[in-house]
Amino acid sequence: MPRLAGRNSTVFTSAAELLMDKNGTPLTREAVLQQAFGDRYTVKETEVTSEVMTHLDTADWRLRRGGIDLAFVPKSGQLVAHRGNSRVEQPAGSIGWPALISRIPEGPVREVIRGAVGVRALLPFATSQNRCDSFAVLNRDAKTVARVKWRQGSVQTPQERPLPVRVQVDPLRGYAADAAKVERLLALGTPLTATRDTWFEALWAMPGLGPTATQRFGMQRAQAADLAVADALLGYLAELEANVEGIVADIDTEYLHDFRVAVRRTRSVLKLLGDVLPDGLAARMGAEFRWLGDVTSATRDLDVYLLGIGDMARLVARPGSLDPFGAYVRKRRAAEHRALVRALRSDRFVELGAAWRADLATVMSAPSRHRETAAQLAEDRLHRIFRKATTRSRAITSKSPSEQVHSLRKTCKEMRYLLEVFKPLCNPDAYRDVITDFKELQTVLGDFQDGEVQAAALRQFAQEMMSEGSVDSETLLAMGELSARFEVRQRRARNILTKRHEMYLGKRAAGHVDRLLKA
Repeated sequence: MPRLAGRNSTVFTSAAELLMDKNGTPLTREAVLQQAFGDRYTVKETEVTSEVMTHLDTADWRLRRGGIDLAFVPKSGQLVAHRGNSRVEQPAGSIGWPALISRIPEGPVREVIRGAVGVRALLPFATSQNRCDSFAVLNRDAKTVARVKWRQGSVQTPQERPLPVRVQVDPLRGYAADAAKVERLLALGTPLTATRDTWFEALWAMPGLGPTATQRFGMQRAQAADLAVADALLGYLAELEANVEGIVADIDTEYLHDFRVAVRRTRSVLKLLGDVLPDGLAARMGAEFRWLGDVTSATRDLDVYLLGIGDMARLVARPGSLDPFGAYVRKRRAAEHRALVRALRSDRFVELGAAWRADLATVMSAPSRHRETAAQLAEDRLHRIFRKATTRSRAITSKSPSEQVHSLRKTCKEMRYLLEVFKPLCNPDAYRDVITDFKELQTVLGDFQDGEVQAAALRQFAQEMMSEGSVDSETLLAMGELSARFEVRQRRARNILTKRHEMYLGKRAAGHVDRLLKA
């Protein structure tokens, strides 16, 4: 696998292949170097190696965003990770792609990537082929004064593209002056230019590779309200559809999570902004997206339990006593996932996507029905939903029923979704302040919701397992212990909410909201 240049090495690059003379006659790599060095130095080829690599990352580019480059080398069976100037490798074991982190053997590569990868699967996103020709550079006394490595290859993503030529000069101890001359001759005698980019940075620079910073939708302040909303909804539809194959193939749990987020965003926009769309469209499609939310909820709920089973086990006196519970959840999850796949392959789902795209395209192509601009719509609806949240928050006391807290949580989530829709129009500083306020509040509300829902769900699971005869007393005791802990979490969250609602939704928070749409 190409190594990063050494601390004292110099790397040159060129998009051209450099293998033709001025008359168009093919040249060998050795001839190109010798032509540049003239009679000052002699070039001698010492080694030729080639390598194929499978480049890996998660679907949302978590490794790249974390500054980590990961590749699998089939020839050696090694996983190799680069982060900064450090390089670690380990055997990959018997593994196929995609693969969760749990499939990768313990070792230094797993330790480097574990935090960044999380629950996502590693996927192959490109395959590169590289040839490296190594040369010794000799002076007139036939002493080796430097080494040159000429790398050239291609990357398949899936179409094949040539990678830039990379020529690395490695100086030898005691011959620094000669190495500097070699570098000058390369710069003068070839189209090569010095670069600080690593080999991986050259790879990532290829079009179509890596995360992009493109905006999901391009809302403008003066844009007609209905066009802005339709454009945002088209963006959510694209996100939803991009995750379908990952759900069906059951690659990792985040495909379903991201799918459901797109569904929830769509439902919130239809509820809160759907009145700017053609009459009846929001109500009709709202029912379809409610169905989509319902058919995905059971699998996601069980995913959450499986993702958290390790943490749950650490909360009980005998962690192994929860193993039967984990097995039961996995069995239930497999059945629910099969039902979900049937739904995503159904005519109803296919027709939903096609009809929704056609409806939104019609809105986008027709003359606007509204004089209201996107900025005016944002100003009205963000303040409206914020007032609704503050009213619900002030009504909550230590004795309020759980339903009131859940209603506040739903309203706060709707505020978050509206903020995401109108983010392109918002003052960045005010947006950050409002998001911070709502994130903290939603954490508290989430703890309250989880405490109640998890405690009730554990009791229900215990009843079902008892009915099937698949549970022993030790597991039941552990599940009861967990249920009690969740109830404590719920009470703690209620106390925090009652004492601090002014901090989350008081005058300071209102001031942040007032600044949102200020230019």
